[in-house]
Amino acid sequence: MAKEAATVRVNWLAILVAAVADWILGAVWFTVFASQWRAGLRMAPAELQQYMSHPNFWPYLIVLLCSFLIAYALARVVAGSSTQGLFRGITAGILVGLAAAMAMITEMVLEIRPSPFVLISAAYPLVGCTLMGIIIGLWKPKGARTL
Repeated sequence: MAKEAATVRVNWLAILVAAVADWILGAVWFTVFASQWRAGLRMAPAELQQYMSHPNFWPYLIVLLCSFLIAYALARVVAGSSTQGLFRGITAGILVGLAAAMAMITEMVLEIRPSPFVLISAAYPLVGCTLMGIIIGLWKPKGARTL
């Protein structure tokens, strides 16, 4: 007799709110660390100035879409756990964020990027995923088990 797959319930509103929160965090994060981060971009000052004088909205939409997809993945990880709640959300967020940060560090170290650029760039997904995990962990779908 075949076992029926358990339905994994996610809270779509929590996913959306977590994605927007991460997107806003990115805006604040890269504004606060702008000068150190830009120093590691490897763009000529004239090229950077030209880009900033004619901003393109597509990168911001892509970042929002990526934040949404990461929030969805976090929600699936949390929902697939035997218990759900704040602690589970934080744990999932830290683990997913660490995985993203380590992948970024691996790439940037091999590219011989400046240490401040590496730390700023890699810390953002760790902090962002933890924030999304908190939101998703606290805002459970109806019928979810709590810790």
